[in-house]
Amino acid sequence: MFTRFHLFVSLIVVVVGLGTLAGCGQVEKGKPAPGKGGSAAEAKDAEYNPHDVPITEEQKANLRKETAQFAAAVAKVKEFRNETEKETENGIPENPYKAHQALDQADLVLGWLPEIARSSGVAKEHWEEVNTTANDLRTLFEKVHQNIDNKKNPDFASVADQIDQKIAKLEGIAQAQPAPAKEG
Repeated sequence: MFTRFHLFVSLIVVVVGLGTLAGCGQVEKGKPAPGKGGSAAEAKDAEYNPHDVPITEEQKANLRKETAQFAAAVAKVKEFRNETEKETENGIPENPYKAHQALDQADLVLGWLPEIARSSGVAKEHWEEVNTTANDLRTLFEKVHQNIDNKKNPDFASVADQIDQKIAKLEGIAQAQPAPAKEG
C-alpha cells in the first residue's frame, strides 16, 4: 500500500513539474522573456504604442449619448470616415493619434449600431441589413487600422468606395425612419 501511495505521489510531482516547466519562459513571439535578454519593463515598452491610446470609459459614455439615435450614429460613423481619410491622405501621419481614435470610435459605434437601430425604432425589416452593413464597415475600417499598426501605407483609397456605399445604405435606412415624436 505504501508503495502505491509513494508511486502515486511521485507521478503527481512529475506531472506538475513538467507542466510548470512547459509553461515557464513562454512569451509572445518576438518579445523577450523577463530575465531572458530583456526586462519586464522593456517587454511592456515594446507593446506600448503612444499613438494608439485606448478610448476611456468617459469617452465611451459621451459617444453613447451622441449616438443614441440611429441617424446620429450613422452621421458619426461618416465623421469618423472623413477624419480617417483626412489623416491618412498622405500615408501614415507622423502622429496617427487622430486616425487611431477615429477608427477605434467608429468600431465602437458600429458594434452598437444594431442595438441603436432597434432602440431608435428602425423597422425590423432593416435590422439584418444594419447588422451586416455595420460588420462590413468594421472589416473595411480594420484594414486601414491594421495597415497603420503595421507601419504600412493606410491605403484608405482602396476601401473608400466600399465604405461610402455602406454608409449610404445606412443613411437610406435612417432617412426612411419617421422623425421622433416631440415631447411637450
